[in-house]
Amino acid sequence: MAILLLSGAPTRLPSHLNLTERYRIENLTFAKEQSISKRYRSVKVHPLAHHSTQIRPDDGPSASRRGGIGAGQTSQAGLPRPELPAIFALRTTSAALFAFAVAWSLGIHHPWWAAMTVWLVAQPTRGLLLERSIARLVGTVCGALVGALVLGLLAQDRLAALVAVAAWLALCAGLGSTFRHFRNYGFVLAGYTASIVVLFGLGEGVSDPGLALDRVVCTAIGILCSAAFSFRALPDRGRELAQRRAEIVDRCLVHIEDFLHKDTIGQPSLALLSDIAALDRSVDDGAAGSLRRQRDARRTRRISGLLLELLGLTVGSTVRHRIRLRSPDADASLDMRLVALIAAANAATQPAMAQSLEELRQILTTETAAPLPVWFDIDPSSVWRAAARPVVALAIAATIWSATGWPSGAMMAMTAALFTSLFSSHDQGNHMVIQVLFGTMAGAVAGTLARLFLLPHADDLATTLLCIAPFLLAGAWLMRRPLTSKMAIDLTMTFLLTSQPSSPPVALAQALNETAAMIVGVTIAVATFWTLLPATPAVRSRLLGQRIARLTLRLSKAGGLKPAKALRQSLRQALARLLDFTPPQSATFVAAQGCLTASSRAVAARCGDPAPSTSLHSAAAYDHAARQAAATLSATLAKNKTGETP
Repeated sequence: MAILLLSGAPTRLPSHLNLTERYRIENLTFAKEQSISKRYRSVKVHPLAHHSTQIRPDDGPSASRRGGIGAGQTSQAGLPRPELPAIFALRTTSAALFAFAVAWSLGIHHPWWAAMTVWLVAQPTRGLLLERSIARLVGTVCGALVGALVLGLLAQDRLAALVAVAAWLALCAGLGSTFRHFRNYGFVLAGYTASIVVLFGLGEGVSDPGLALDRVVCTAIGILCSAAFSFRALPDRGRELAQRRAEIVDRCLVHIEDFLHKDTIGQPSLALLSDIAALDRSVDDGAAGSLRRQRDARRTRRISGLLLELLGLTVGSTVRHRIRLRSPDADASLDMRLVALIAAANAATQPAMAQSLEELRQILTTETAAPLPVWFDIDPSSVWRAAARPVVALAIAATIWSATGWPSGAMMAMTAALFTSLFSSHDQGNHMVIQVLFGTMAGAVAGTLARLFLLPHADDLATTLLCIAPFLLAGAWLMRRPLTSKMAIDLTMTFLLTSQPSSPPVALAQALNETAAMIVGVTIAVATFWTLLPATPAVRSRLLGQRIARLTLRLSKAGGLKPAKALRQSLRQALARLLDFTPPQSATFVAAQGCLTASSRAVAARCGDPAPSTSLHSAAAYDHAARQAAATLSATLAKNKTGETP
């Protein structure tokens, strides 16, 4: 997903993921979606697709009964089918060629930057296209301004310029790691755009601020061309979130009703826990492009954490006093149902459950009230790791450049900084940089051949477009194939960066030098992730587990109710994120859910609830139970690290 660019790059996003990941998931899950029951259909997404969960509402025209189906058409199940690879390739390539032509006509020195932007903002829905385009434009403008400032002040002092770039990369990567989805992308883009401007300037021996302006203009051109060729062809898939949320809430309430009414009850189903995690992952994609849906996404994320807490409170608990609950009436309101459950929880001496149900009721039944505040949940360990990765990679590349005096050292440093910054917050960073390496090598070979043997014969815009069009078409088609989707963007971006269409012909030695510099830069990024600061689901799971244990200990020592509630909210969010990387049946998740459950009871005890249970156990006892839960989780993480448990 990434190549994003040597040009200017992208992001998993974490977080955030690119078009190839989204389409790959779409192709793999399309057939399965049709067979899932209408009532309990939920999107299941592999951890590799973090922040790329697909949401497929019925918002397109009826599907054709024969043959291929284009963008916006739907299946009989009401799910928009992915575009045919050929249609996507033609549409995206046309937009990229048009963007290149506009930039060429304006006399921009690097017109291929405009073509790159088309690929980097391409998304499978209108909302995602709009949000990614805004993030790219804002990030590019900020990064270009900083790059121009650094280049203007420190162009004659390479070491000082590199230190300034490293500091900016660390700031952007660190701050970006505290955000999700395209907000993270905007921060990351601001970081590596500045590095591109500065390192291109150092490599070409110029300090012209016009380089930064070219970058901004090319980004705007690419965004406009992508929108012009794609916006009406893409579906708007943001309508299913509320329905999926209502279905999952209903299933959770059924489980809680069984717990409060029946003598025996099983564990929450693994499918239900997985569906809550999938709902939490999908909210950003569903909310993209709409302020109203973004407010609803914050609400949904709060609900996901509450549901996990409520399900945890049914595990290992006993009900002392039961009251009979009527079977839910189809005509009964959700508010009435929750009021009955709250009364039953209080009667059953479950004050923590009653309080959490009341909080859930407030969120679900006041959707037209003022929006929930934005909740910042910052994990210092994740922040410093994200900030350190691009700095380490740039330091390694700068050392090699300084020691060898390599003429293409700036290209090497730029590539290393770009990809480590791009995937600094990615939960699958190790995996992605390997795909980048494969795509970069293939694109570098194709770009070098085109630069040496094909483009020297192109003496005008038309012939230049004819020379690069087959390569772009092939890259776009490969983006829609499951086996090649991950490396296809990197291949195409590296091809454009290596071939540099519109640039004067160069000698064989220079072309090979620049190609080698890019490959070495990507290799440095690979080494940073694989040997120094890995980014894998296992690492992310361990860091989240450690954070949950720390938060639980802090909550057990919190002096007041308000800080305890704030820590509990952070615990809810961390547990929902943990499900992205840890199976719900694993010892780690079970222990982490135990921390949230113990913390919830400790908070309830602080409220001074007159429920009978509070007379049996003091607040100190609940705090002690929370500390024990944190110790259990820490021991589980230690065993997992040494391989003693699966």
